[in-house]
Amino acid sequence: MTEQEEDLIFRMYRLVGDRWDLIAGRVPGREPEEIERYWIMRNSEGFAEKRRQLHQSSSSHKTTKAHRPRFSIYPP
Repeated sequence: MTEQEEDLIFRMYRLVGDRWDLIAGRVPGREPEEIERYWIMRNSEGFAEKRRQLHQSSSSHKTTKAHRPRFSIYPP
């Protein structure tokens, strides 16, 4: 979904609720089922928890330890 489509879906949902056929009529090229699936995945608590976990795990992988060589070319 584009940012404009997301914004339109959000505004339409506030206006008409979960009447996906009406919302899809305002978003060119989108079917009511597609809009509903997007809304559920975007706003469902279960999916939100999975997104948070995924985000936390991906951000924890970004931290790296300083590189330490296995050996030194310089004598001790």
